[in-house]
Amino acid sequence: DMIKGLIATTMGRYPVGVGTVWDPGAVREAKDAGAAFVVTPVLLPEVAEACREEEILCVLGALTPTEIYQARLAGAALVKVFPITPVGGPRYIQSLNGPLGGVPFWVSGGVPIEDVGAYLRLGVKAVGLTNALFPPEALAKRDMDQIGQNAERAARAAAEAIGD
Repeated sequence: DMIKGLIATTMGRYPVGVGTVWDPGAVREAKDAGAAFVVTPVLLPEVAEACREEEILCVLGALTPTEIYQARLAGAALVKVFPITPVGGPRYIQSLNGPLGGVPFWVSGGVPIEDVGAYLRLGVKAVGLTNALFPPEALAKRDMDQIGQNAERAARAAAEAIGD
């Protein structure tokens, strides 16, 4: 119901996905709910296989160059590099871009809004900002003003990086 509600809220303008998926059986449930993609936290080839069978976009989690390569071989449309911040943030992606250039990255895991532009300029396709957008204290207080301000800052950073 939550996925259907998000799709209705966005009027279909933005893809809505499901994460964190651990079980291949959840792929069909996600597709039936209208999700456009599923996201795993780690390399799960069995989820990639289920995505192929259900014809839904797959984002597999990986961290090391070997895991990233294996994720692409398994069929990941995007590779979620997680957790990115503890391993160097944008510098880590810059290091990966040499030998793994062309891999479509999604970064997640402790990303501050201030790093959004750097990631996008490095060619990253998606940036996860869960804690930066929704800090626990703002959620606890239901401080929608703070959450809205965070979203505006993130949108501005992205727009500046991509030239919009």
